[in-house]
Amino acid sequence: MADSESSFRVVIVGGSIAGLTLAHCLLRNNIDFVVLESHADIAPQVGASIGILPNGARILDQLGLYDDVLSKVEPLTRAFTWTHDAKSISDTAGPLIIHESRHGYPIAFLDRQILLGILYEGLGNQRHRVMVNKKVTEIEHHPEKVVVHCADQTVYEGDLVVGADGVRSTVRRQMWQYMESRGMEHEARKEENLMTSEYNCVFGISSATPGLTPGHGHRTFAEGYSILTIIGKEGRVYWFFFNRMDQTYTASQIPRFSQDEIDSHLAPYLQKPITPDVPLAEINRRAIVRTFVSLEEAVYKHWCVDRYVCIGDSAHKMTPNLGQGGNSAIESAASLANSLSTLVHGPTKPKRDARNIHQCMQAWQNIRQKRLDHISQSAYKLTRIEALAGLKEKIIGLYLLPYLSQYLVDQTSATVVGAAKIDCLPLPP
Repeated sequence: MADSESSFRVVIVGGSIAGLTLAHCLLRNNIDFVVLESHADIAPQVGASIGILPNGARILDQLGLYDDVLSKVEPLTRAFTWTHDAKSISDTAGPLIIHESRHGYPIAFLDRQILLGILYEGLGNQRHRVMVNKKVTEIEHHPEKVVVHCADQTVYEGDLVVGADGVRSTVRRQMWQYMESRGMEHEARKEENLMTSEYNCVFGISSATPGLTPGHGHRTFAEGYSILTIIGKEGRVYWFFFNRMDQTYTASQIPRFSQDEIDSHLAPYLQKPITPDVPLAEINRRAIVRTFVSLEEAVYKHWCVDRYVCIGDSAHKMTPNLGQGGNSAIESAASLANSLSTLVHGPTKPKRDARNIHQCMQAWQNIRQKRLDHISQSAYKLTRIEALAGLKEKIIGLYLLPYLSQYLVDQTSATVVGAAKIDCLPLPP
């Protein structure tokens, strides 16, 4: 490898699914990196789960990590939809069709903590590049490099800084400040107020619950709220209670909730059905962990400016109803590494020039954003159909859905077809 290639370094802020996937992809492309995670634990248990769909599964398979994932999941085989009073809307083998007839990978859920552990352990003897307790406080953008400062007084330099640090991204805030300094104040201000939140969610993980079968998924459609329940390996229950808030909040107005508010929030809905025989109360009282959050929505116009790049929730935040947030982050990590490999190992010179980096990253965003716009809009619509948000949504959710099982399979496939892969690695057989 030439010196100009070996010296190219990426500073990844955030040991998230996006950040650790990017670390794997850069490693496979022979590009230097360091990951800075603000917390003490790379894989904390915060009650979050993640659904692995075929587009994310294929990338994990290319990285040699999918067998580890598969050993922790129970593939979905059947999907049920119910009304607020436990009447059946639909009962379909759509997940099995997606797996066996369409894409070769199942839809399956596991703890986010477990996937983070698989990604971290999978780095093997390169795990030393992932550093914990590294809270980023400031990023300096210089013509020839970025300098990343941490709260513990350590400093990391690189050619590019990537924000994989979630919806309240430090990297994005630093990028907005940089935009202002470059005469883009109006655009920065516009983006600062772009994020909205109309729904909140209590998501949890519960122990096996009588009446719930592993491999089954249940959705409850109701006016103003909805429930998604996935039964995983050994009956472990992954569940989401979505609720429409009193208004649509913007940016800094978006409310934050505490653990102490969960019981009172759920109380009016505890007898609402997961299935005709299992109410929400049954999985709630078996909860191992629960978290209460606002669901932010935004797809930003600027994912990259010069030596700044954002991926995952820091660039495109969608509601979780469609299950594509984490999978889209995995895709963005793979596609970003592909583009960086073209820059670092291709004929472009000088490779470390800010203008060349920006042009490369802008080309990457232009391709990714078309796909993300479509997926985010699909998630937006599904959230509101499930909560029967208006007349159109009620007609679709209650009356048309029973006749649309094939259409729904096709729509799910549409979010998978055209997915990114890791260009430097062979496709799995």
